[in-house]
Amino acid sequence: MARTDLFSMTEIDAPAIVESRQMPLTGAIFHPDSLHCPWKPTVGFVKLLTECWGGSNPEGDRMRVLVVEDERDQAESLIDGLRRHGHDTIVAGSGAEALDAFENADLVLLDLGLPDIDGIEVCRRMRAAGDTPIISFAGESAELDRILGLQAGSDDCLERPYSFRELMARIDAVMRRVGARIGGQRRPTLSRGGLSLDSESREVVLDGRPIPLTRKEFDLLHYLASRPGVVVSRQRLMIDVWGHPADVGLSAQASRTIDTHVSSMRSKLRESGWILTVRGVGFRFRQD
Repeated sequence: MARTDLFSMTEIDAPAIVESRQMPLTGAIFHPDSLHCPWKPTVGFVKLLTECWGGSNPEGDRMRVLVVEDERDQAESLIDGLRRHGHDTIVAGSGAEALDAFENADLVLLDLGLPDIDGIEVCRRMRAAGDTPIISFAGESAELDRILGLQAGSDDCLERPYSFRELMARIDAVMRRVGARIGGQRRPTLSRGGLSLDSESREVVLDGRPIPLTRKEFDLLHYLASRPGVVVSRQRLMIDVWGHPADVGLSAQASRTIDTHVSSMRSKLRESGWILTVRGVGFRFRQD
């Protein structure tokens, strides 16, 4: 964009100008003092320029995003944009890979047209196993796929082609809804002996040592630690932590999923005494 155009640009003009990519400054982070304008840019205007050009947001929440896409060019484009916004990425080129990796992600971007397992089925299995946010992608004019994706458990579904700016706006909206749902159920910090859980940063510290947990492991540990000494059944854990329908019985697969998460947490905490097994019923967090 020429300097004369920048001089005449207003905040109202900015979205259209930026969307057309007339200013070749991809990945830039702007500061008001660096913009040569006859008027003082507002904070909102600078933020708009940064976001639309794909610049990272140093104040944003860093997420681990699973990109499920078998088309290499599409995957690389998503990964590049997400990393410019400060997020970590995991890549899966098939439904099988996605099902193995999604529990380590904070958000899943799911292409419904996968080469091995139907994307709708992948979405359904992910939702049955937990409440990891899912945004799916369907082909142009594929209204039925979008409807089926939402019914299978997607939090949102975009039609291709879409702009990256729209995708980021939808990601923000989905994560706000998830944060509101989870945040209202927790106190910011929970301490049990030498164990501390911060629900805002989702950090766990044991005797001064940070414990890296997956999203679902944190949810499960926080749920149990909030109820010390209380025996919680596997059925209740699936309903409250995984979002399993209350009127559906506990399957063997669901039970194994819980056992796997508990085993992983015990290993990371380096002690099995934090979470005790009550045979034939469920688990309880130790009471000091």
